[in-house]
Amino acid sequence: MRQEPKDFLDTLFKAAVAAADPLSTLADHLPPPPKGRTIVIGAGKAAAAMAKAVEDHWDGPVEGL
Repeated sequence: MRQEPKDFLDTLFKAAVAAADPLSTLADHLPPPPKGRTIVIGAGKAAAAMAKAVEDHWDGPVEGL
């Protein structure tokens, strides 16, 4: 079945966005949680999503700015 170019490009775009989603990709690359206090510092468009991924995958209190 032939796919329309617009549909094909839309599928590629959605796959690229999903592959770059920190909530689904970052957990595999996090080190074990450190003992004690954890402070997450970030900047940029993805900082909030990356901090959320850390918070979701590490037990204990996480602080950040």
